[in-house]
Amino acid sequence: MVLIPLLIAYQVSFQSDMFNIPVEYTLVLSSFIPTQNAYMFNLLLVFPLATMGFWVHKQKKYNTLEALLVHPQGNDTYSTGFILGIIIAFMIMGSISLALAGLINLFASPTSFRPLIYLFYLVTLILPTIVFIVGITSFLAARCFKNGTVTTFFMLVYLSVDILFLSTLYHGLFDPLGILLPYTFSDFTGIADLPGFLLHRTTFLLLGIGFITLAISGLPRIPNKINGRQRAACSGILALFVGLLAGFITYNHHEQVERRHALYESVYEKHDSPNKINIIAHDIRFTYQQKEARVESRVSLYNPTGITLSEIILYLNPSLEVTSIQENLSPVPFTREAQAIVISRPVSPGDSLALDIQYQGTIDEGICYLYIPKQQKEFDIDNRHYLSCRFGHRYAFLEKDYTLLTPECLWYPITSPPVNPAHPYNTPCDFTRYTLTINHPTRLTAISQGSRHGIASGTRFENEHPQRNISLCIGKYEKREITVDSVTYELYMSKNNFEVLTSIDQQLTSLSDKIRDVKETIEYEKKSSYLFNRLRLVETPVTFTSHYHPATGGSEMIQPEMVLCPERGIGILNGRIRAFAQKRLRFEISNWIEPFERSLYWELNNEHILTSWEEGPLSHLKLGTTWHYESTYNIYNFNPLFFNYINYIYSHKYPTINNLLNQIVKRPWENRDPNVAPPDSQQKALDYLNGKSYQAALSDKTLSFEIINQINELKANDLLSQIILKGTSATDFHLFVQDFMKNNRFRQVNFQTFDHAFSENFGWHLSEIFPKYFDRQELPAFQVKNFRIKRILSPTEEEEDPWTPHTKFRIEFDVLNQSDVDGVITMHLGTAIYKAGPDRRVDRMLYTPRTFSVKAREAKKIIFICPHPVVSHSIYTGLSKNRPNIFDIHDKTITLEKGMESTRDSIAGEESISPAIFFPPANEIIVDNEDDNFQITNPPAPWLKRFLGLNHNHHTHSSTAVSHWEYTLMPDCFGEYCLSCLRKRTGKGESSLTWTTPINKKGKYKIYAYIPNISYSHERSRHMITQEPIRDIQYCYSISYNNREKKIKVHVPETSRWVVIGEFFLPEGECSVKLYDIGLPRQWVVGDAIKWVYQKP
Repeated sequence: MVLIPLLIAYQVSFQSDMFNIPVEYTLVLSSFIPTQNAYMFNLLLVFPLATMGFWVHKQKKYNTLEALLVHPQGNDTYSTGFILGIIIAFMIMGSISLALAGLINLFASPTSFRPLIYLFYLVTLILPTIVFIVGITSFLAARCFKNGTVTTFFMLVYLSVDILFLSTLYHGLFDPLGILLPYTFSDFTGIADLPGFLLHRTTFLLLGIGFITLAISGLPRIPNKINGRQRAACSGILALFVGLLAGFITYNHHEQVERRHALYESVYEKHDSPNKINIIAHDIRFTYQQKEARVESRVSLYNPTGITLSEIILYLNPSLEVTSIQENLSPVPFTREAQAIVISRPVSPGDSLALDIQYQGTIDEGICYLYIPKQQKEFDIDNRHYLSCRFGHRYAFLEKDYTLLTPECLWYPITSPPVNPAHPYNTPCDFTRYTLTINHPTRLTAISQGSRHGIASGTRFENEHPQRNISLCIGKYEKREITVDSVTYELYMSKNNFEVLTSIDQQLTSLSDKIRDVKETIEYEKKSSYLFNRLRLVETPVTFTSHYHPATGGSEMIQPEMVLCPERGIGILNGRIRAFAQKRLRFEISNWIEPFERSLYWELNNEHILTSWEEGPLSHLKLGTTWHYESTYNIYNFNPLFFNYINYIYSHKYPTINNLLNQIVKRPWENRDPNVAPPDSQQKALDYLNGKSYQAALSDKTLSFEIINQINELKANDLLSQIILKGTSATDFHLFVQDFMKNNRFRQVNFQTFDHAFSENFGWHLSEIFPKYFDRQELPAFQVKNFRIKRILSPTEEEEDPWTPHTKFRIEFDVLNQSDVDGVITMHLGTAIYKAGPDRRVDRMLYTPRTFSVKAREAKKIIFICPHPVVSHSIYTGLSKNRPNIFDIHDKTITLEKGMESTRDSIAGEESISPAIFFPPANEIIVDNEDDNFQITNPPAPWLKRFLGLNHNHHTHSSTAVSHWEYTLMPDCFGEYCLSCLRKRTGKGESSLTWTTPINKKGKYKIYAYIPNISYSHERSRHMITQEPIRDIQYCYSISYNNREKKIKVHVPETSRWVVIGEFFLPEGECSVKLYDIGLPRQWVVGDAIKWVYQKP
């Protein structure tokens, strides 16, 4: 009972609006409060139950009072009654806990109260856990252990192992608590997998009953019935057998799913071919039935290839049975292999035909997302939760009163799968003119793409444009709509959920302007228009999900003319945007709606979002304790509506050409901010390509989506750089691609056609680049030095004259490519474009790239002229060994006193220079933290941290430091082409960094340490936050040579630079410099490079 107030306090803090505390999601479902309460009570009750072994052992003991302890009940009745009493007591506590949660639901939450959900969790979640824990504890005490302490200790260890490890194994099959089971109720369709959940809970309920019966039969009292123990033992064994059988059914179900996945993948691979027939028109008649569909399709087929196709391959969901295929009313023979329909009917080049196909049945969701790596899919599903309320995942619905079918589930025949698992980056697509007729009850609303027409039997949809695919949704929806600038926006939601629009209803007068502003902003940034006449936003069950894939550039949540929104908007703002309680939504709209609009715009317009998940050994419990944040890909990104769904450039030889061109077009150079730090996955992508080709990456199924997406983005930037080097400007190429896509809207075009048009426009073939582009395995490595920027004076200007909007600048820098392959380096210039008028106000920032080719082992000086005032300048090395591959660069000759130099020299060009200027002089020895002579010493973490996996921390920003030496990339660090250092918080001197070098010439040496300004920057930040004075930070070094050691303290500079440690006379032999983690409290210690400079006598 003591734990219940703590549980309720947790829910009041996180799930109520009692104190006007932000909740985790935009809004919540009615099942969230009981789900969270039942989950936490279920988790907490097991440890008190584990002590029940003491009572059982007490029943086994004999003493002199044994003869007096008589009772009229038999041993089985007495023990059963006692155990039932314990079970009932904990059930009463569970009821009290759920009742208190219900009060929060009623009086401190905007969600509706559904009492049956509370009863459901009490019976299906809490009861089986109590019975199982009581049963196995009693069994161990009665038959296995002779001591109550040993039994209790064993149970505590078992339960801890279950919570930490067993709960994460094989879909929670071995977990009696059901920690990973998704049992959140959707108001549309209920639990994601109700049969699987009930089977799991029944398994442990029966096992618990079996263990209780066996425990009772093992107690040493004389039974009142003949063969009572034998009967009890048999009953217990039978219950255990039935429980194990139920567990085996669960296991077999998951095994069958895996086998079907393997079968479906093999069928796709078997029938994979670059020569496919196209569907140019598709008329679908869908008849809605409870949990089953009857469909008639009339498909118009066309052979666009230059060869005769010996057979027609169609794909359809395996659970949909094809009953008839006809051509001109004549039956057509066919064979069926899983999802493949093979029709032995040759089709000559350029020929067309029409087939009538009838099919019926249910939907097998196992056909969906075969191309998503298992680890990625598990991560996506695991991250779908509200606190500990897991949503689960459904990919399609065909149920009573609700249907949701997307192209991924193959609910109608197609000739190419949504994404081919055999070649996920080489999947052609048809642009088909669809018509869809749905026969459904009038109480239900049907939703799909195209213009909507009501008919006697239901609804008919006709598409104005050929579409890649269509979806169908049928349910109890209500609709609201608004038309803005010839585009109709329709919103379909459950009647009970329209309350979430309270804040929007109060702003209906300005809603049109807000929609127009968002649309125009997105179109401006995409340099493309929204081409459809409507956009339907459809509320879908919280259990429905989709996955992002690089081949499509998005997910099925965003489709032509349709956006599938999560139930009540839960999690659409990344699942981590905290909205305010309903009171603030109603009375403080001005404080809330603008941040919401900005967040919504960011969510829809960005390919990446900042997601978060819990880390650590208890992360799967989802209690909201330790969060880790990282950029991931956005399933609600609107990009496909402007690019991927408009046209498709297909090439079997160059599989990602469409993806690469879209990547370039959707991010014009002038819209790119080079100062945005690349994600960690980009470094992993560069590491992968340093030794492996792009072609190998496209067939490597072990790569995560983050890495493969970064590889695609890097290759897209590299392709544009190669095009620029050929003499075609980025702007001209961008305009050409836009015009080509505009002239080929809503159709698939082969790459040869695109390449021919490109050649006619620019005089060379884009395919000339590709052989090396796809197969190169080595990356260049650059060093950049001596960056200078000077103002160019006109013949009439003097140095003291102010800048004008027409001031030009002369920029120069030295670069060395110290690899054996040619490379490309780009300088990003942020230039200011001024508004017309005397006030000289900046209109916008224009990020202009200047790309230069640097051949293998070449060193040269590059000089160019910038025609606009320069505000920022950074180096982008792209596909290279450089870490980081983008960094700001500064003219170190510019000071506050001197300012920028001026010149009248306006001649641009390139000239070869000596590579020697990039390397230290002969009298210097430098050992960097990237060199072999560098060593890291970290004391081992405590055994408990190692056991729990807590000896490593994730950090993605340089603003954090940890208790161990952590590798960090920063432009201010020292290095040839890898600018890195190591940092940590101060400790006790047990951790250290050591730089060692051989001294081949004895004499006097000055020893320097390169110290980045991280420590001082952190100290300055601490001063601004705490108002405490900036402290004098010192590092503790030791110099070791000739069996001698000398410790020296060095003051940390305000800026990154070489700092003198000391001057020493060093004999021939080995010399080491060691940096200890000693310093002030909360100080950072940073190690980078050490330099020995020989001093001439």
